[in-house]
Amino acid sequence: MEANRRDTTRRAEVVRTVLEEIVHGGAPFVTIDGLQTSLQVSPEAATRILERLVSAGLLTQAGQGVWTRVSP
Repeated sequence: MEANRRDTTRRAEVVRTVLEEIVHGGAPFVTIDGLQTSLQVSPEAATRILERLVSAGLLTQAGQGVWTRVSP
């Protein structure tokens, strides 16, 4: 399931999906499993994506394994 990290077309597609569905979309919460399934990435990649969204201040951990968007 792990795509080649150098595949820039695939990476751009993943970034676009994250922005549309998580950052700008109406997803009320995010989980690693849900992210892994929707983006077709490994658990490690899903974890890295969540960590970056948290460090950017876009998500906050709401509970064990659950993150929500930060209100503007």
